Amino acid sequence: MKTDGNDNAFQEGALGRTNTLTKREYFAAVALQGILSSNYGCQLDKDVVINAVRQADLLIEELNKNEKI
Repeated sequence: MKTDGNDNAFQEGALGRTNTLTKREYFAAVALQGILSSNYGCQLDKDVVINAVRQADLLIEELNKNEKI
């Protein structure tokens, strides 16, 4: 099954919510959290945010390439 970055990250209705983050938004948020918790990105700036989104896009791309891993 292909991963679509625009699909909901969580099932609608989970935790009583009707709107959820997309998979791309969720992956970027998790990447940003990791970057900011490391020595590399101890300060939030535009480059750090762009990097987090890039990491999310690369993850989605890789998941779609290697579906059977």
